[in-house]
Amino acid sequence: MLYFAYGSNMWREQMRQRCPEHELIGAAVLKDHALCFPRFSTIRQCGVAGIMEKPGAEVWGVLYRLNARDLATLDKREGYDPSGSAEENRYNRQTFRVVMSGKELDCLTYIARPEPGTHVPNTDYMSAIIAGAEDNGLPEGYVAELKKIPGSSPGKVKL
Repeated sequence: MLYFAYGSNMWREQMRQRCPEHELIGAAVLKDHALCFPRFSTIRQCGVAGIMEKPGAEVWGVLYRLNARDLATLDKREGYDPSGSAEENRYNRQTFRVVMSGKELDCLTYIARPEPGTHVPNTDYMSAIIAGAEDNGLPEGYVAELKKIPGSSPGKVKL
């Protein structure tokens, strides 16, 4: 199955550790959505990425092919239980249509369950997102916008 990563899972080193059998497909864009940070992660101790509908906006990311074992591992890591309720999961899996090289493709992605308040990413988390964006050749303008997000000051990427 195809999986669209738009946050720290764009970083290849993280994906190698989390989903060792994944296949990198390439850069893709989700139209009419924007990157946001709608929840706090107790694991990362900061705000973590999500997406929200926003006409005219774009979220760039990376498309991977995952087998069932890697998808189950990723479900666990993202706090998604297919048998649980949407209100209990940290992220919920949904199908979206992305564009890659002019071709539309249906894929799965994780949508953060919003929490009240303002959630700001930290330097380590943003460094992973930016490293993933740069590693995968996302558009320079998009990478520049990522670098403007609070918490984006240069730092060493950590898992």
